[in-house]
Amino acid sequence: MQRIVSVSTVAYDGYALEVAFRRIALLELKYVEIAYIRGYMDPFGEEAFTDTRARGLESCLRETGLRCHAFSSHLDLGTKGVVDVFKRRMDFAARLGARIVISNAAPKAGEAAFFENITPIAERASSNGLLLALENPGTGPEDLFDTGQAGAELIRRLGIPGIGLNYDFANLISRTGNRIRPEEDLQPALPYCLHVHIKDVAQDPRSPGWIHTPIGMGMIDYGSVLTGLRSVDIPLSLEIPLRLRRDPTGSPDRLPLPVSLHRITNVLRQSLAYVQAALRE
Repeated sequence: MQRIVSVSTVAYDGYALEVAFRRIALLELKYVEIAYIRGYMDPFGEEAFTDTRARGLESCLRETGLRCHAFSSHLDLGTKGVVDVFKRRMDFAARLGARIVISNAAPKAGEAAFFENITPIAERASSNGLLLALENPGTGPEDLFDTGQAGAELIRRLGIPGIGLNYDFANLISRTGNRIRPEEDLQPALPYCLHVHIKDVAQDPRSPGWIHTPIGMGMIDYGSVLTGLRSVDIPLSLEIPLRLRRDPTGSPDRLPLPVSLHRITNVLRQSLAYVQAALRE
């Protein structure tokens, strides 16, 4: 099985995407997950999604030999005006060669608007050859789905081809205060997963909350998780936002300065070695 394993650019928060591409290419990987996630990275506006910017990133992808398989651009899909915004981002993702675009769904309060918005969003995704993967959030008000079981129920309720889940293990920890374990919570979601984020967390030793660790060094039993994923052909992405910590409610809090490139490389190499070994064994 030639599984797609990507590295998310969230690890390089504070650096240009071109820098991230060149550093990820040194890991001898073929795939990158390009991330535009508010609260996780340097602020950006809609000017980030122009044709000129796409051409520049296309050129750098060719130069580094990387391919973009997944594109993260988390939005609340239950808000007014989000359809046009998300269409622009899906067009941009498709231009870069992405096959999967990842977003949150919506808070419960926006349920009616979400179900109104999702049809034109799904139609645009399909016309771009994209799959839409909805991700369980790590914080915020009660969502349309916060757990694997609720995610599976939402996808069945939608019944729209091309829409599935992006399961994020670490988000469940911060979202539920570690009251629900992702190793078990994944199981009802697995048949509906189009993609998964491999991300690990530990309790912050300096203050209440959570920090992100190398894969296998946190509180998630990735040995058993990855063993269970060996026979399932689901793309994986190492999403390790080293600059980000979460407070006890799960709210993101970014460090004032970027993490050094040396440390990012070491953490990614260590994490990639762990994941690849666990998938092979």
